[in-house]
Amino acid sequence: MKYLFLKTILFLFALTLSNCEKNDPEDQLPPITQTGANTFGAIVDGRVFIPKDSKGFVAPGGRNTEAIRITSGVGLNNTNYYAIAASNFVNSNIYIYIYIPEERPRQKEYIFHLSPGVPSSLNKPNFPHIFCYLNDRKYISFENSGTINFEKVDFIEQICAGNFSAKLKNEMDENDTIEIKNGQFDLICTIP
Repeated sequence: MKYLFLKTILFLFALTLSNCEKNDPEDQLPPITQTGANTFGAIVDGRVFIPKDSKGFVAPGGRNTEAIRITSGVGLNNTNYYAIAASNFVNSNIYIYIYIPEERPRQKEYIFHLSPGVPSSLNKPNFPHIFCYLNDRKYISFENSGTINFEKVDFIEQICAGNFSAKLKNEMDENDTIEIKNGQFDLICTIP
């Protein structure tokens, strides 16, 4: 009887411990890879953020809205840029936009500066920045508020992989801040 009681207690302890590990937000992020797995994830203000396509919703123009979009090239005013936009159209109210002022990012770390809070199609500054929508509020980077590190950049294999983190402030209330931690990406870069 004692043996059965001890075995039951150990089983319940192990079950409780395994449930605690699954609740750790970092464990819910995609694995860190550099293979072109087309993954992206981060902890945004304590919440797990993983982009998901719209599935079922067809945007104007006749196709599903993509969760991860990379834009690059020479834009207005002959400004080179590389941008990553990530959204979860299924169950999240989070949107992240990362801008690098180069047509092709290099394998290095970039420091975020004051974001204008708009996509590259509207404003192309000559410095890296990030902004995020969270619960219908816009949060922007400021001077030295974070970094993005491109650990692997290979345009022959079409892979851009790395990590990022930032502290962002509400565009309308600088006392309202959020933190993006454990940001990671392993993207397929099909840039000419």
